[in-house]
Order: sequence, then structure tokens, then C-alpha cells
Amino acid sequence: MAAAWIAYRTVDAVRESWPYYRERCRHWLYQDKWRHAGASGFRLVPWRPPSLMLLRLAEHLDDRTDRDPDFSRPVSVAIEELVSGLRASCFEASGIASSSGRREEIPNIAWRELVIIESDGDLVRPRTGSGTSYRDVVVPTRSVRGLWSVRRPEPEPLTLPPLMRPEGGGYMPLYCAAQWIATEGGAIDFDPLDTDRWRHAYDRLLARLASEEVKAIGFRNGRNEPLPGYRFAGIEVAYPFVDTPIDLIMSDALHLQSYAYTDEQHWRDGYDDSLEQHRGEKWSRVMVLKADVAAIWPFGATTGRDISDASQYRSGAPGRPTSSHLVAVEFDRRAAAGLVEPSLSKEAAALAAWLKSSHPSAPPMTEKTIRERIRAAYRRLSLPENKISG
Repeated sequence: MAAAWIAYRTVDAVRESWPYYRERCRHWLYQDKWRHAGASGFRLVPWRPPSLMLLRLAEHLDDRTDRDPDFSRPVSVAIEELVSGLRASCFEASGIASSSGRREEIPNIAWRELVIIESDGDLVRPRTGSGTSYRDVVVPTRSVRGLWSVRRPEPEPLTLPPLMRPEGGGYMPLYCAAQWIATEGGAIDFDPLDTDRWRHAYDRLLARLASEEVKAIGFRNGRNEPLPGYRFAGIEVAYPFVDTPIDLIMSDALHLQSYAYTDEQHWRDGYDDSLEQHRGEKWSRVMVLKADVAAIWPFGATTGRDISDASQYRSGAPGRPTSSHLVAVEFDRRAAAGLVEPSLSKEAAALAAWLKSSHPSAPPMTEKTIRERIRAAYRRLSLPENKISG
């Protein structure tokens, strides 16, 4: 089996040299006279036990044109490499010793004097013919696969699925809104495995969902139902294109599981956006209102720039554009997630840094201005029952 692996690097070749498999295989063999019937014809007989001799014979009878020339090799070379690995102490072998009748480890240095007698049930014995011989010799699978590996297929580069634009009425999958934001309306292409870009897009979308500036619905108990904003406040996200962390899968806290939207069928088969936890509540097929996404992120069709600057940085009150409402939403999200700093000054500094990083084109706010903006809300959180120190 080890020689078959080295020669061909396929599971099929190894299986055909597996004693357990060959014992259960049958083939039709033509015989001139059956022993009991006295007639010529085909008889169903078991396969012969595996051996290096049969492996050599099969090499000449089988079509091996699909072999990888850089990894596979002739059976004779494979056997030589296997024995060389044993002589070089790359791994150990064991066999049933003729001297004791028990399985014993074969010293690596002994392989300098041992030869393989190729027959039914290959035998390893000293070159001189005297001394301990071994049958049923085995070698460790992991060592063989480690030394004689297979060519790993070149992974196809990941690409983003076609963009769904927030046009027309109705709802769109939550992932599609996140992709719209991450690509700035299709103007930016990026590696789908870039978690930082996804995190930034989902943070922006979830902040609007938490403040209910973007309406969302989810499917539960056979029907769609509105999802309140607080469900999205401080929620963790399993981002698309990457494996979900096991601690998130087993968590009892609600989290957002997001898959890339490729088509309607996959989406309905469970590759969707869902709010779920290890046990308990779950909403699948989470969608967001297109009109809300288009109003907040109306990216330019030609420049790719977010032309919502004038709208998303207005709080709705008269006057110049401001980032005050963005800071308020982020502060509420941090408060719901238990991420508020232990002092008002530190929290203002953290929010100022967040605003500069997440909204670089937004009107700036100083730490002093932010302190005054959140002071009342922070004091409410600082009450003893809220367990946040001032």
C-alpha cells in the first residue's frame, strides 16, 4: 500500500493494494476444467492477496496516463525510495518476527542487510538468508504521506458575486446591502477574504439598522416579520467567505451569520443572512429595505464616491452638516455591547477615533464637542444599577 501511494499518489491505487479490500473482491476467471464440474468456463474467484509483484504487473497492464509526472513514479523507483526512507531513519517499520511470532519494531540499521522477497504476502529477510525475517510489515501512514505528498490543486481565485443595486421597491438581502457599501456602489473591487473591509461595511450597516434608519425583516415561523433595531445593536458577525469561529457557533448570544448571495436558489437553501444562536431564537432570510439603503448610501454611478455626504451627515435639523447623530448612534451601539470606556473623557476619545476611521469624509468633531454631546447619556449609564463607573 505504501509503495502504491508513492508510485501513484491516489486513493484508488492504495485501495487496490489493501488486503481487506482484495479479500472481498471477486473476478471472473476462465478455466479449462472446473475441479468439480469437469467443464470449461468462467468461474468467480477472489482476488489474489496484494504484493509488490502484483503491483509491478499491474503497472504494465493498467492505463496510468493520468499520472502526475512531477509526483508519481515507476513502481520500482517507489519501492527503492520506500526502502531508502527506512534505511535513513525517516520513519520506523514493524513486522511479525520469525524468531518470536510477535510484532516487533524493525531497527532502521537492519534495513542495510534486509531484502524484500516479492511473492504472495511479501517477506523481508536478511540478505544472507539466516537471521530474523519479518512478514506483514507495516509503516506509519502519516510519515509516508508527509514524505510523499500530493500536488494540491491551485485554488481558484475568489471573486465577488454580481452586485445587486438598491433600486426599485421592496427589500434586498442584507449581504447585498453590505456588498453595496463595501464596494462603494461597485466602484471598488477587493479580495473577498479581506475581513477588514467587510467589518467596516457591516459596522456601518448595523449602526443604521440598530437606529432603525434602515428597516429590516426576517423569516420565522413560516412568515416574514419586522426585526426591531435593538436586535442589531452590538451584535457579532460571521462574515462571508470566511469560516465561522467555533465559539460564535456555540454561543448562546445572538449573532449575524452572513453568506454571499449568489442566486435565489442558494439563498432559499440556507446560504442567506440569519440572526441565530446556539439554541433559541432564529430569523433567516434577513432583508433590508432598498429605499433606505439607497437614501443613505446613494453612491455615484461613475465616480464611485459616496455622494451621500450631504445627506448622511445631516441630522435632520436645520443648519450645517454634522456628525453628531453618527456619534450618538455609535455610542448607543457601544453601550448596548458593554464597550463603553470607564470615563467620559476616554469614551469621547474612542468615539473621535472611530469617527475619523469609519467616516473620514464626515464633518470632524473634537473630543470636547463629543463629551458635551454624550454627557447626559453617559451619566445615565453611570448610575449604580448600570455598573459603569464615572
